[in-house]
Amino acid sequence: MKGYDWFLFFPIHIGLGWFTITPMLQDLDSLAARIGQMVQFARQLQSERAALQARLKNLEDERSALRDQLLRREAEYASMAQRVSVHEAEMNTLRSAADTAQATLQIEVTQFKTECEALKHKLAASQSDTSRLCLVADKAREHIDLILMRLPGAPQE
Repeated sequence: MKGYDWFLFFPIHIGLGWFTITPMLQDLDSLAARIGQMVQFARQLQSERAALQARLKNLEDERSALRDQLLRREAEYASMAQRVSVHEAEMNTLRSAADTAQATLQIEVTQFKTECEALKHKLAASQSDTSRLCLVADKAREHIDLILMRLPGAPQE
């Protein structure tokens, strides 16, 4: 028996007649049960709220870690992009220097080829002159030998 069940046996006189307190107590029991349900529901909501807050904190921590990771990656990317730019500039400078050197060497090759061809022509002309001079010298020798043979007192062969 609940603490107020003893009221069920005592009639109460109100106004026009006698009635029992039973319906009122039943309403109070129903109200107490609903309040109990509400308290249980409130506790469940508080528990869910605490779980959601913990999950939210975990998600915020994860978001912060991901943001830090993103910032590090962006910094690495910026550093790599800067290094790539420096390397590209160095490559362009070296390529330009190589192109200039190649052009200079090509001009020198052309000049040396021209000079070589001129020297070949001079050599051919010199060899031709030498051959001609050798022929002329041979003829002059023969001519001198003929003259010397005609001289008086020259040895006769």
